[in-house]
Amino acid sequence: MLNRNDPSLENRLEQAEKAEAEVAKLESLAAQAPQLREAKAKANLAAERHTKKTSAMEEARKAAESAAEMQKLVPEFLNVAAKAVKELYSVLKEIDGHRHDAVQALTIVDRVDYDIELEEGEAREVSMDRDPRGLAYALAAHHGDNKIHKLLEELDPEFGYLRDCYMDEALNRDLANFVVAHAVQKSPAPAPKPEQKPAMPPATPVEA
Repeated sequence: MLNRNDPSLENRLEQAEKAEAEVAKLESLAAQAPQLREAKAKANLAAERHTKKTSAMEEARKAAESAAEMQKLVPEFLNVAAKAVKELYSVLKEIDGHRHDAVQALTIVDRVDYDIELEEGEAREVSMDRDPRGLAYALAAHHGDNKIHKLLEELDPEFGYLRDCYMDEALNRDLANFVVAHAVQKSPAPAPKPEQKPAMPPATPVEA
């Protein structure tokens, strides 16, 4: 039977009660652990986001300042580029004009050749007692645009508006093609039109 006046019992009870109180405090604190972990994770995430945002904003500011500084060079470079393109356009336009002059001159050459061939062919057909009226249309098919451009190509077989230009770079190629498309006008030369000649009169019978 326990003695209520036992000092050791009092001490043990006191220790037990202290332990009980401590356990209660620890249990209460332990119950808060999930919330505290969540709060800490949110705080860490918020801090990480703030650091990332601040760093990104600083990077954006520096990039924007660099862009603004570089943009100051654009007007000058644009004027230089526009002047160069204008000069290129003018040169190609002049080249195209000379090519058209050559085409016009070769049109005369082709017409002369056509007339000579027609006259010689008609004379040959008449000498062989054949009707020469279809000869003009047959010869016309071999003259005109195709013949003239063939003659022009023979004058300068390796001609090209962009000959000897560096075209491996996409920007060079696109710019050159753009300017050529605006400067060069293609106008095919017409084929010679057969002259309308009166039909040959019927032969007059020879009196015996």
